[in-house]
Amino acid sequence: MKLMGLIWANLFRKKTRTVLTLLSLVSAFLLFGLLQAVSNAFSAGADFVGASRLVTQARVSFTQSLPMRQLRQIESVPGVAAVNYAQWFGGVYQNPRNFFAQFAVDPDRLFAVYPEWTLTEAEKNRFRTIKASAIVGKQLATKFNWKVGDQVPLESTIWPTQDGNKTWTFEVAGIFGGIDADWESRANLMYLNFAYFDEARQFGRGAAGTFGLKLVDSNNAAQVAQAVDALFENSPDETKTQTEKDFNLGFVKQIGDIGLLVGYVLVAVFFTLLMVLGNIGLVMIVLEAAIHLKFEKQKKKLVLQSLLVATLI
Repeated sequence: MKLMGLIWANLFRKKTRTVLTLLSLVSAFLLFGLLQAVSNAFSAGADFVGASRLVTQARVSFTQSLPMRQLRQIESVPGVAAVNYAQWFGGVYQNPRNFFAQFAVDPDRLFAVYPEWTLTEAEKNRFRTIKASAIVGKQLATKFNWKVGDQVPLESTIWPTQDGNKTWTFEVAGIFGGIDADWESRANLMYLNFAYFDEARQFGRGAAGTFGLKLVDSNNAAQVAQAVDALFENSPDETKTQTEKDFNLGFVKQIGDIGLLVGYVLVAVFFTLLMVLGNIGLVMIVLEAAIHLKFEKQKKKLVLQSLLVATLI
């Protein structure tokens, strides 16, 4: 029997085992690569925003809303240049695979705190004046082929309207980009008109999920954060203020520790490889005897390695 024929015969000696072994290895490495990419993406996004802004959330959790009356008090803190408020919408477009972030915001306050987003004045005015409106990032507009004036339905996983319906429809008032390539690449979210959202939602009116603070000087971030939290200490609505970078990392951890998941997958991958190597050790003696009988004149390392791998799989 020729060498390749023997290798092929051993490879498919047990077809089910061969297929399952290959699928387990491929799946493990694909999952590891995917989770590693997600982890790197979140870390890169957190590093990108830096400490030029602060985010104030409820002390217990960002899922707990804060009353809008805190807005004026936060604005009065020395070192705060502008304040935006936002509420996570949690909507789904068409199907769950089309996930992207949506926040209900005040149109003017958004651009005061995030001047890095670019939008024409005409589109800003549409966003202000059309109640059931939204602006979308260029990345989203390209992905879903949206244009200004399109009606976009979103199925909210959190907020029903006053009549109990969870399907909301927003008109695209504008398509925003970024001041440079980095910000342009991050224009993959949607902002909703907060006034309409707050008026139409069934519960939670008069409250926001977070307050975003633009600082006069980023070097004073720690002092400003302490001053904001001191305003509401021992009140029913205590706050936790941190840099935007730390908030984003905390948001990811509350969703799920991606880094830990990556570690688990990595362990599983290496455990699978160890099992493979263990099987090699168990069959080595038998295979060596068979190989030497068949190939006394071909004691090349390539022969041995090829047959070992084929028999193992």
